[in-house]
Amino acid sequence: MTRLSHLFVHVSDLDRAKRFYVDDLGLAILMEETGYLRVGGADGFHMGLEQREPSQVGSVGIEIVIQVPDVDAAYQKLVERGHQFEAPPTDMPWGARHAWLKDPDGYPLSIYS
Repeated sequence: MTRLSHLFVHVSDLDRAKRFYVDDLGLAILMEETGYLRVGGADGFHMGLEQREPSQVGSVGIEIVIQVPDVDAAYQKLVERGHQFEAPPTDMPWGARHAWLKDPDGYPLSIYS
């Protein structure tokens, strides 16, 4: 069966990305090698982070979306850790509650529950 395995993202500072995605957002480390980190959650979808030169980082037209158990609690934790959001968590017409911010390399990111 064909399935989506993981998203692959180029980052300019792997240690900084690891702090954000693992320490701040709470994703689990699934694989770690020199210059590469794979993180994931409970459902099996993964994100590979590979360190690259700043000129190779960034992409228009993508948004990373991460489901959290409680978006309000995650929002508060991230704000306390110095992350800036576009706005506080908001109820969306499709039934989810979202808050948007950017990761350390400027990739748009949404947390929701």
